[in-house]
Amino acid sequence: MLQLISCSELIKDNWVRLDDDQVINDHRKVIVSLDRLQQQWDALSSLPLKLGVVLEPTNAVGDVLPFLNHLQIIVLIFEVFADGRAFSQARLLRDRHAYGGDIRAVGDVLCDQLGFMKRNGFNQFQLAEGEDTELAFRLFGDISLTYQAELKQSIAR
Repeated sequence: MLQLISCSELIKDNWVRLDDDQVINDHRKVIVSLDRLQQQWDALSSLPLKLGVVLEPTNAVGDVLPFLNHLQIIVLIFEVFADGRAFSQARLLRDRHAYGGDIRAVGDVLCDQLGFMKRNGFNQFQLAEGEDTELAFRLFGDISLTYQAELKQSIAR
């Protein structure tokens, strides 16, 4: 079983990720695909449940904006560690669209990328198979100096 962590602890996954053809039944916290969210919005929004969505790396953040205020969690996928599209999606959700819910990283989530993921808005991480949870917690504080703020100041001058 893959470990789910926040920035400081192991956490229990209370969410059920449903395939597009699965019935919701008595689940109270469900994560659905963007396609299902778009196609079944009226039915989903009428149910007494907390709702989340999975954005594939190829999905545009703009496609989820009509539903953003109703989502408690957004799951972003790292198909391979070198694919940075989920970093961009998280940053857009947090900075441009002020999304305040949870953003979860899943897929090829490696310990040495957690600090960068956190800086881009992720707050939940499902570590890839074989990743060390204890190492992950130690690495969250690894980035002590960043250059982004300096870069912004120098551009403004």
